[in-house]
Amino acid sequence: MPVVFSPGEPETRPLDPTATAYTTAQRVADLLDIGPQEAILMSATADTNAVYITGTDFRNHGFTIGDKVRLYSDADPFGKEDLEISDIGPSTGGDSAGTGHVKITFTTSPITVSEYEVADNGYVQNQASFTNGKTRGMTKAKVDHVILKMQDRIDNVTHNAWRPYLVSAEYINFDTYKPYRRRYYTDYVGTAPLLFRNVQQMLRIELWQGDDYREICGAEARIKFDDVSNLSSAGIYISTGNGSVASLEQGTGSGQWRDDFDATTVAQNFADLVNKEDRVNKTTVEFSPSFKLEGSTSNVGVHNEVLATANSDYGTGVVKLTSMRQVKAGETCSIVTTNSDIEISQTQTNTATVTSVSSTTVNVNSTTGFVNAGVCVKGDTVFRYLRKTATSFLDCVVVTGSALGDISGTITQESFLVDLQGGSSSGDMARLRDWWLDHEQGIVYFNNSYPFFEWNAIKVAYIYGERYLEKAIEDICTKMVAIELLMADDRSVLIPEGTQNVDLTSKIQLYQSEIDRTLPKYIEMVVFN
Repeated sequence: MPVVFSPGEPETRPLDPTATAYTTAQRVADLLDIGPQEAILMSATADTNAVYITGTDFRNHGFTIGDKVRLYSDADPFGKEDLEISDIGPSTGGDSAGTGHVKITFTTSPITVSEYEVADNGYVQNQASFTNGKTRGMTKAKVDHVILKMQDRIDNVTHNAWRPYLVSAEYINFDTYKPYRRRYYTDYVGTAPLLFRNVQQMLRIELWQGDDYREICGAEARIKFDDVSNLSSAGIYISTGNGSVASLEQGTGSGQWRDDFDATTVAQNFADLVNKEDRVNKTTVEFSPSFKLEGSTSNVGVHNEVLATANSDYGTGVVKLTSMRQVKAGETCSIVTTNSDIEISQTQTNTATVTSVSSTTVNVNSTTGFVNAGVCVKGDTVFRYLRKTATSFLDCVVVTGSALGDISGTITQESFLVDLQGGSSSGDMARLRDWWLDHEQGIVYFNNSYPFFEWNAIKVAYIYGERYLEKAIEDICTKMVAIELLMADDRSVLIPEGTQNVDLTSKIQLYQSEIDRTLPKYIEMVVFN
């Protein structure tokens, strides 16, 4: 029956497997001295934030959202550079070009229309050397694919990474020091060396307590699917603490979870949706209203905020959700469901009685215990709120179900919880508190919290990798990609032989010798003493 075997946790892999982190297609082009695309004559008068080209030119030369282009015309000979494309689509007939043209829209409005009319002979040029044009043999997509291969090769050879890697489940033995107390030179009762060093963030530290795991690193919630025959149109709703909500709904779409077969299969499919598993073609479930984090151009999805594990050490049909916001920061997350056959546990249950509803304000007897901004449920109605006072939820919006004014009785919210010693008010990640971490060496030190004295008593999830991409690694990856492209240059005519001083065969050999001299310096060795 299973097409792909899955133990519950995702395998150790890059946090973003599709990101080209070590080099770019343009760096490869610069190394090989490949120039930009030819300039294309505009097919119609420009708008303040867009230009128009013919469909033939678009297909032949290729433009992609995020590319940067150069504009110039007879009326603006110096032109404009580094204009980033925000959208590409057909012209609508209501714009200056009419139908039959391709409209390229920019993130800003830098164009003076009077300087880019048809009579001004305006030109648009993609500044990227590799594009996804339909008539070019070596496209940007092919180059990016080679970059992904070389990134994995470098990581495997060096046993290290210069990009974030996710370790979802690593079992560790607990090493203690007898007598079982703090001694001179040690202010901890035991340690747990991780398999990888250069730890960027711990996501989970689960301590075996004889019958269950106790989570002391990331705030968690567990979901149990009971009667899977009654999950039609069920929904689970998660808020990260800013009032935005992600709707994880049952269905057959790539952005939904399926209720087929049994509780084990349902739990795994739900976890696949949360983690955006490519092997089952799950897509990103974004929060609403959407938001971006600093330094990112993409909307945040559930997989950026929550890590899910199904059917592994937690029981049949159980999914563990962990906030990726470290320790107590994850306790701002809230979760609710509209289906009584979905059980949420390992959380703090908050309830309040509705006294009245006025416009976008829900008044209750007390909001004590509720997160500052989150999601609540009453029956089949879910609403989110942005703020709260001692007796009111403010700026409320219905996510699903009845109108806000129809809410009455008792509303419920489940907030994520981390099981620190003495609770969140006492425990924490700090040297004299529950645990602390040596990021460089990858060693967890335990103080007030620790597991049973058993083998594999600790189960961890974490992100590791060097935070600074060394220029030498960038150079190695760029040359490895260049070699791969030159080896495949039989038909695409990437670089003409011409009368260059160094022939292609010699270039390949020189690049490889430089790689062989530099890469061994970065190979990590583990010495057992």
